[in-house]
Amino acid sequence: MKKTILASALVVATATAAHAEGGLMSSIKPDASLEYAMEAEKWSGDMGVTASVFGLSVRPALDFSYKNGDSMTFDGAEIKGTMPLSTGLSAYSTLNLTNKFKYNDITVGVAFSF
Repeated sequence: MKKTILASALVVATATAAHAEGGLMSSIKPDASLEYAMEAEKWSGDMGVTASVFGLSVRPALDFSYKNGDSMTFDGAEIKGTMPLSTGLSAYSTLNLTNKFKYNDITVGVAFSF
């Protein structure tokens, strides 16, 4: 699994570096999210980077959580790929990994915005 992740990262990096519009650094954007679950009284979030190459967006991220009195916990990782289908409509797939970087689940879906 580690080889697959590394190979995917290498493909994205080389394809982006070959892209004529500014190279690798102009297409990589760091991002993060943070949320609080009221009933569970738990903070959770993720940190990652998004790279866009020829319309395809790839986002590897690390997931974490914090519950009152506990230390911060590493929950796992995910790699999401998104491809636009038309204006406001895109298809995506997410590979979820455990906190030991073992396969957990794959999600496939369609998202729309308006």
